[in-house]
Amino acid sequence: MKIFNLIRSEFVKNYSLKKFLIIILVITLFCVGLVEFTNMFYPQKSDDNPVFSFFDEHRYKELNTKNNRDLEEEYELYAMNIIKEINEYTEKNNISYAEYDWRYRLLVDIRFDLEENYLDKLIRDNIDDSFIKNICSDDSYKPTEYGDGYASSFPGKIAMRCDYYKDNTLDSRIAEREKTINIYSQLLKENKYYLYLQYLVDEGRLWPDEVEVAQLIIDKKIEDVTDWHALSFLQYSNLPIGDITDEESYNELYTDYGYASYEDYVRYQKTLQRDEEKDKKIILYSLKNDIKHDLVYDKTTYSGMTDYSFQFVSSKTIVNQSFHLTIIVLLLVCITSSGIVSGEHNKGTIKNIITTPVKRYKILLSKFIYLILHTYILWLIGVVILSLYAGIRFGFNDLITPKLIYSGGKVIEVNYYLYLLKDLFLASIPIIAFLSILFFLSTVTLNTALTTSIMSVLAIIPSILYFICFYLKLKFLVYTPFLYFDCGFIFNKMEYFTNILKQVDMNLNLGIVVSLITIIVLYGITNVIYLKRDIKN
Repeated sequence: MKIFNLIRSEFVKNYSLKKFLIIILVITLFCVGLVEFTNMFYPQKSDDNPVFSFFDEHRYKELNTKNNRDLEEEYELYAMNIIKEINEYTEKNNISYAEYDWRYRLLVDIRFDLEENYLDKLIRDNIDDSFIKNICSDDSYKPTEYGDGYASSFPGKIAMRCDYYKDNTLDSRIAEREKTINIYSQLLKENKYYLYLQYLVDEGRLWPDEVEVAQLIIDKKIEDVTDWHALSFLQYSNLPIGDITDEESYNELYTDYGYASYEDYVRYQKTLQRDEEKDKKIILYSLKNDIKHDLVYDKTTYSGMTDYSFQFVSSKTIVNQSFHLTIIVLLLVCITSSGIVSGEHNKGTIKNIITTPVKRYKILLSKFIYLILHTYILWLIGVVILSLYAGIRFGFNDLITPKLIYSGGKVIEVNYYLYLLKDLFLASIPIIAFLSILFFLSTVTLNTALTTSIMSVLAIIPSILYFICFYLKLKFLVYTPFLYFDCGFIFNKMEYFTNILKQVDMNLNLGIVVSLITIIVLYGITNVIYLKRDIKN
């Protein structure tokens, strides 16, 4: 009971209405910024740039006004006219330069099919032209392989088609492309995503497991590619996968650039495969039962390059950013509580505390418990504010629907907030390790300003440490609590975290163990120092 009274007295000393309102205002501003910043990375708005934004107007005017154009210049002008028309089409129809927009992919295919047909027709209709005849009769023009740089030149492109003319297959190739162009044009005109998926299914362009997911989109007649059903299909078919399979290829590409060993690569691949199986089952269950999942990830290659993200915004994906609230929460704790021990000495109130008939270890314990409760209160306030703002922006319905998790070999539905609070509790263990460092410094240095400065740096440093850990190969950082202060990197599978996974098996369980050891050791040392200092006073 005495400890309870001591904790209550700490709240009375440190809390005031003005201070509380300022804290709420700061957290609110941070939550609004966090939501809007997060929303920038979701495909809700189309990019202002057209699909083929680069266009050489000067060269285009030059070719247009030239009277005697040769075959290569005619081809160049034709290709530029295609790009010009596509640019106008994308701007008119709000088509973005983004992998998630199926119309973008069709336009890319149409562009190259039109150019290919132009070249095929050029050979067919001008085979007696001296320029073409010379290329087709001279094997030196033929590129040694398709990736040869010469294949991108105009003579190289012509040379690649000469054999098709000799085999009498040019007309069939032209006809097949024209058929495809007409189909694509019709799909663009209808502008309905489910019809595009139906085309892919009919043409056998999907993997067998993708067909089932695509059919769910088709049955629901989803027209907009930014609808969460459509983006779920893109997530399903673009889950993170490795890009190298054998040791020789891996070493050739990555060893000289300082990436992890092949053994680490194999371990990372197995991690991806395990997570991929779980995520696919969750996505399938989500679509079948019309319950939004909250899977968010980047599609990255092993080299660390980010490919495309297929993510949709919902209230859940926003509230999941609660883990990143630790940044502002820890900064507020540093500002308001770094003097929890040193402040008593600086004000001289430590003498009054020591003279009370309460054992000194209880005084210290009450201060530490207050520090933990103070942090939890700030964090929960942030969760409430974040939930309210996310609900206002994106709807409250998502927040009352279940969270989907894969457990025991099947997908199950659980209460979203209960599951979130469970994860927040796990994430709070490294936070308590942070508090134990603050507590230790406040006791040892008796310098509130110094403690505030050091701990403020530690509060904002996790993202920097992730970068340092991966690129400087400082794997030992994984065995310190610092990388776990912001568990949003782990729970949201962010790129820095996945990059570290390529080098070492970093996981939350390890972070919890490291944090518990840090808490026990530092609190023990702090307790000894506090007791001895009290005796001196």
